[in-house]
Formats: sequence, C-alpha cells, structure tokens
Amino acid sequence: MTDKTKVKKAPAKKTAIEAVAEKQEAVVKEAVKTMTATKKGVMKVAAKQEAVVKEAVEAVTGKKKAVRKVTATKAPAKKARVTKVAPQKTVFEKFEDSVITVPFKVVNKTFLASLGLFALVQKEFDKRFDTYAKDGEKVLDEWEDKVEDFRKDVEKKVDDARDRVRDTFKKAA
Repeated sequence: MTDKTKVKKAPAKKTAIEAVAEKQEAVVKEAVKTMTATKKGVMKVAAKQEAVVKEAVEAVTGKKKAVRKVTATKAPAKKARVTKVAPQKTVFEKFEDSVITVPFKVVNKTFLASLGLFALVQKEFDKRFDTYAKDGEKVLDEWEDKVEDFRKDVEKKVDDARDRVRDTFKKAA
C-alpha cells in the first residue's frame, strides 16, 4: 500500500487591491440589506463606502488622498401628509413594464407574427395549389393522349410486322 500525503499550500498573501475588493463587496452587501432602512443607516453605508474607496485609491496609487467625509444630518421635521392609497396591482400589472417582461413580449410578438405568416402562406398555397392541380390535370390528359397515340402507333407497326412475317411464311410454304 502507498501512503498518500496531502501537501498543504501556504495561503497566498492578498494584495491590497484584493483586500479592498473584498471590503467593497461586503459594503455592497450591507447596502443592499439596508436599502429600505432609514436615512441614517444609508448614510452609514455611504461613509463606509467612502472609506473603502479611499483605501482603494491609496492601494492603487500608494498616496493618501483627502476624501470629504459624509456626515449624517438631521432632517427638519415634516408635516404629516395624507396620501392616497392606490388600488392593489395584480402581479401581471406590477411586471408590465419591467425588464423581465421584455423577452416575453418579444417572444409573444414573434409567435403572433409567425402565425400571421403561416395563415398568409396557407391562403396563398391554397390558391396556388388549386391552379397547380388544374394545370397538372391538363398535363396528365395531354400525356395520356400522347401515350395512347404512341401505343396505337406501336401496335400498328407490330401488326404490320406480324402480317409481313405471316406472308413470308405462307410464300415459303
């Protein structure tokens, strides 16, 4: 039996840019979580974002750059407004103009266009098929007449040849 040994690789050191990219990803995830949060929460995320950007600039250029700090300010008190409640939309109405429905609309329109084209081709085919069928009948009748004439000519020549052979045998006998 052979011994299988696993070689452990030493963890590679992250570059400053990779570290900043990970922080940026974490900030973005936090921002997505707090999208519906208060203004104060959004301001905190913005401040973190600024810090990450500053760190990225320092990592890339090697120089420190002054970045204006965003501070949260208290908004003045607002009067309560009476808002009208819109009627609830159905799922189809909610997604009517969204990016999601565009491919479905295109596919639906393409399908309807192909149905229309098929109907048009079928009408034209029906018209032309009837005319082609009539023309085919005429050609068939012409060929049948020609074949019949050819058959009669061959029968006549065969009968003539048979009669000549009989006459020759009668003369010889």
